[in-house]
Amino acid sequence: MGIDPGRDKTGVALVDGNGTILAVQVLRTRSFSDNLLKFLFQNLQVNNAWGLRKKMRAVVMGDGTGSGEHRKWIEKALPGYTVHIVDEKFSTEEARDLYWELYPPKGWRRLIPLGLQTPPGPLDGYAAVVQVRRYLQQGK
Repeated sequence: MGIDPGRDKTGVALVDGNGTILAVQVLRTRSFSDNLLKFLFQNLQVNNAWGLRKKMRAVVMGDGTGSGEHRKWIEKALPGYTVHIVDEKFSTEEARDLYWELYPPKGWRRLIPLGLQTPPGPLDGYAAVVQVRRYLQQGK
């Protein structure tokens, strides 16, 4: 699981060991701790901590805004998981590129350079994917 912490919103992503995206979501930071377990149980199709333990191997989080507070929430909500911290520098830019790779513009929009286009929603979930992929590239 990857987490892109933020002051108002937090990106969460489930990514397998090969870097394939399983689920991406943006949660409100103020209700993060409540909604994180719902997100995990729903997307991993488990209903308890034992099932979660069998399906989820690691928690990876960026070192940006609010990471200290998020780490405390995660350690409380998911006891026994080590939170692996990765450098968050330029992850939003990489998330933007990833978004356009997954959802290339169609129709007349494909004629406009991507640098001039804005994705339709927040990229925090895709930034969480970027952070997990960085972790995997480090060979951990």
